[in-house]
Amino acid sequence: MNLKEQDYMIVSIKNKSSFITITTATITLIAIGYYFAETEWKIVEFLRFFVGIILLWIPLGALFYLLLKRQVQEPIVRFTFSAIASYSLTTFIYFALTVFHLELLFYIGIIVIFIGLIIYLIRKNFWLNIHINHLSWRQFDWVLALLIAASLVVNIPYQRTWEYNPTTNTYKSPLDVDYHYFISLAYELARHVPPLQQFNRAGIPERAYHMFPHLTTVLLSRFTGQTDMLRVQIIYHNIIIGIGMCLALYSIVKILTSSKVAGYLATATMYITAISYPPLMATEFDFGYFTLFPHVSSGIEPAILIAPQMYSGILVAYGILLGVLLISIRCYRKQPVDIVLIITAIMVVATSRFRIHVFLPMLPGFVLLAAYGWKRTSQRVYLVAAGLAVALSLLIYLEMQSPIYLSSTASLSLGLNSLSNPQEWPYRFINEWPFSTKIHDLLSGLIRNSTVFKWVWQILSICTHVALSMIGIPLLIITSIYLFCQPAHQEFLLFRSLIVWMTVVSALGVTCLKLSYDDFSLAGELLLLIRWYPFLLMIPGLYQVYQFLQPHISLTRPTQISLVVAFVVIYLAAQQLARPSILMTALYSEAATVSANERMALTYIHDNTPQNSVTLTDKYLKDRNFVLTSITGRPTYLQKDYDDISELTLKNFPSENREQVIKDLWATSQSEQFCRLLIATPATHLIEYSTHPLLVNDPVCIQPIWESSNQSIPISSEKVTIWKINRSLGKNIWK
Repeated sequence: MNLKEQDYMIVSIKNKSSFITITTATITLIAIGYYFAETEWKIVEFLRFFVGIILLWIPLGALFYLLLKRQVQEPIVRFTFSAIASYSLTTFIYFALTVFHLELLFYIGIIVIFIGLIIYLIRKNFWLNIHINHLSWRQFDWVLALLIAASLVVNIPYQRTWEYNPTTNTYKSPLDVDYHYFISLAYELARHVPPLQQFNRAGIPERAYHMFPHLTTVLLSRFTGQTDMLRVQIIYHNIIIGIGMCLALYSIVKILTSSKVAGYLATATMYITAISYPPLMATEFDFGYFTLFPHVSSGIEPAILIAPQMYSGILVAYGILLGVLLISIRCYRKQPVDIVLIITAIMVVATSRFRIHVFLPMLPGFVLLAAYGWKRTSQRVYLVAAGLAVALSLLIYLEMQSPIYLSSTASLSLGLNSLSNPQEWPYRFINEWPFSTKIHDLLSGLIRNSTVFKWVWQILSICTHVALSMIGIPLLIITSIYLFCQPAHQEFLLFRSLIVWMTVVSALGVTCLKLSYDDFSLAGELLLLIRWYPFLLMIPGLYQVYQFLQPHISLTRPTQISLVVAFVVIYLAAQQLARPSILMTALYSEAATVSANERMALTYIHDNTPQNSVTLTDKYLKDRNFVLTSITGRPTYLQKDYDDISELTLKNFPSENREQVIKDLWATSQSEQFCRLLIATPATHLIEYSTHPLLVNDPVCIQPIWESSNQSIPISSEKVTIWKINRSLGKNIWK
């Protein structure tokens, strides 16, 4: 081959590569444009969102990125770890400062870090040192960008907030009631940190709950200027989490396999190829059932559709595991690891308020691996990190015991819980695995001691449920393959050990952890996190199988890429055919519906009343959907809550019979009695519906400020009136 022919081949290869890059970039941009169009973005809103997340997370993220330059060389891995660390620790720092009434220092700190970064870049001649080829769009990883964009697109069905029905003139929310619950909590956190009251029982202390995911939503709302907290959570926050999950999975798998293709495939398996498989046996439950591969039914959908705080907590957990992977490599090589270790230690502490279910097994696991690292390397920073994690965790625990919170909501104990009791709903789903009934009857006949039998059945049923319905048989096999491969026992030892530790200890926690007021909130929801840990090892396990078979099969690189693309396309098509899933269908059938007039009335309260306003109505005494507080963004005197929380509240405040007060208000026709009852409540606004009107006529203690007559077209059959409570006039009645 002469020189001319060689030049021709080089030019041909470059042109082909350039064409593929252009095509990939074009599809990526189209997918992003489609996503923003489907989720109803406007240009101004996008600009505010973009500037907001830069102001909120770039200062700490850029600082971490610069500090980690020597310990994490690969840019995408360093960016991912820095971004997730900034996501978790920005909220943690804000919370800590606000608790001590030093909120202003948070904003001053952001400004100082920004100025410091600018000065650093100027002094280092950053812009002059950037090579022009680094600015080329061709150097950008468009394949990863395309996978992330496609992930956002396939998640669009999970990000619907309201659907309008012109025939009935109503709005339907396809979200689970928990979403409206947590949005209401976010509004309360926007008023005060920590929260001073329950949003559905104004004036009553709130539980010491998972504050950080909802506080992150508050910060996003504040920095982007978006006042609709529901949109901030469903769209803004979920975009950040979705991108973070893709980057974390890509980074972890790429390090474990040293293969970008494996990283791409792992990124695709998170959302793009996630198929909702049907249950393999009859079930009365919508998720967590026995199926072939429960990534959707026991993983993605429970996190996205039911528990946004769990979704946020998984992202932080993946950031910690990425940090531990980096620590594991440097520990094996006996290299300095101080910055990564300290950042990871503080992230571990942050999980105590992001997701306590992650924190409980993570803290002891981190302390143990730190002890191993110290023994292996003799670096004292391991002991410092472990001590820092324990000390900060103790401070967080003491804060949760503050009298500002509802009593007995931060107490847990060890003992036999009722999760595997086949007679109790919703715990029965834990016993839904093959032959469970026959095995239960067999063991009950063999073991006569009831206490021993309950413990044996608890352990057996939960472990079997975890293996078959949470992790799934295929993932269990693939994970086992990876754990026994040689690299896992060398430089990835700490990472592998923590994955196993989190899985096993979480399963043990399901069997014996108890909250003072509820079994399921802690132990039951701990189940839904277990599969996320071995899931990180799925593609590395498959990669080990591929490496074993590679000498026996001859596949060129283009063929490998073609097979990966075909796999992704086929699974993506199958995913769309499998939707809607059982859980999506169930949530839609049970979705909250409000009339157009009611939605306008509640929106009026959101837009036109002071933040400390309190609503009062009788409509939601029996209907538990929390749309009243999630739309108004204001606490209410009383709306139906979960039974265990209601019982706990009444136990702490036995004289608070608010339901009877509301019934008396709607039952009386005497103005004096009505005003006396109303003024005794903390309410500032009363909402009246024509379907269940007040009996009293024109009491002096309330005055109308909004009514829905002729406000909607077509006119809704339900008329809504908002009354402002005038306490000064009401008190004059009996003076």
